[in-house]
Amino acid sequence: MAKLSRVDWKMPVTDRVCENCAFPDEELVLVRRVYVTPEVWDRPASARVVEESELWCVSCRSQYPNEPVGDGDD
Repeated sequence: MAKLSRVDWKMPVTDRVCENCAFPDEELVLVRRVYVTPEVWDRPASARVVEESELWCVSCRSQYPNEPVGDGDD
């Protein structure tokens, strides 16, 4: 029986993960989550920004409503 060789993956090790999707990433940005409620016949559209900030990856920032935490926002 042939012996299969072990493959050593050379993945970068990081302690930082996206707080939204848990993907390991070194380029995370501090954002505030935004909850958006669409307009319906008896209620106008609204958006609520959460006070707590989170570290998000570029994928989450591009797909989900968020507000970057800037130097002047604190």
